[in-house]
Amino acid sequence: MNNIEQIANWFVIAYISIVGLCIGSFLNVAILRGLSGEDLCFARSKCPSCGTLIKWYMNIPVFSYLFLRGKCAYCKTKISWQYPLVEIIYGCLFLGIYLLFGFCPKTYFLWAFFALFVAMAGTDFKESVIIDIHAYILFALGLVYSFLQIGDVNIIQGLIGAAVGFILFEAMARIGLLIAGCRMFGEGDSLIALGLGAIFGWKTLLIIFALSVLIQSFSTIPILVIKSFKQKKIKLGISYILVFIGMALIWAVNQFKLIVNDNYYLIFVIVVCAFLIWALKNILFEIKERKLDETQAEEEKFNLMPFGPALILASSLCFFFLPQIKSLILDFIN
Repeated sequence: MNNIEQIANWFVIAYISIVGLCIGSFLNVAILRGLSGEDLCFARSKCPSCGTLIKWYMNIPVFSYLFLRGKCAYCKTKISWQYPLVEIIYGCLFLGIYLLFGFCPKTYFLWAFFALFVAMAGTDFKESVIIDIHAYILFALGLVYSFLQIGDVNIIQGLIGAAVGFILFEAMARIGLLIAGCRMFGEGDSLIALGLGAIFGWKTLLIIFALSVLIQSFSTIPILVIKSFKQKKIKLGISYILVFIGMALIWAVNQFKLIVNDNYYLIFVIVVCAFLIWALKNILFEIKERKLDETQAEEEKFNLMPFGPALILASSLCFFFLPQIKSLILDFIN
């Protein structure tokens, strides 16, 4: 590669990075205005504290935040870290996708998918809400993606995957209503599963679901344990610990072949499952007892993290590392 080609290559990388940051800035707008109901395209950006319209040179992704030292230029109120974080996350994803796949139809679809992922994760983190139109766009793009066979499934497999995803999540949500008096998953999660099923098909969707449960468990169980003991709910705290230990034991025993005798392995599985059932019974009972109405304080809500971000992270990993994830699953089974 000569010097001119190197310069051109770096120019393209810089251009892609800037575009990614700008789209990330727009995603911030989509997150906040999707929740507030404001016009997405035509309303001018303004400070959420003092309402002053923001000049264009104070709205440059990342750089304006650093230049203003994280404060509004007018009222000096702190600017949320969400703005540069979303811009940097999507900017890195935008550039990373290009570096992996170059300019091709898959790249264009992945740019769109990950823009929707960031927007949906943002609204779910902030208000535990998935904006319906984001999920519907994901579903529509997923069908086109499958129709063009850019991924690993065709349109028939995509339609079956979408149906399985939505029905599976709705069925589990209804089971939660019967057992604990509240949905196990939000309606938005069912809509996300609808779109992911259209993209990946039902087989990979099951892998995504299992992976998202692991992500959700390992990210929230330690926090829930601490909160339970602080509230002097010892039995509940022990239940969360048992769920964590049970999952870790099952993984370790299978990964390192710690039990080779079939009879001992069967006893181990029965004992671990018994403790997990007892622990899950305690957790479901607590959820049922602590079902709160929407007027109560946010800090009193029991669920600390919505499931949508874990589902989105799992599906993002499957876009890039699906063969490796399948290999790990096969090694675990065998």
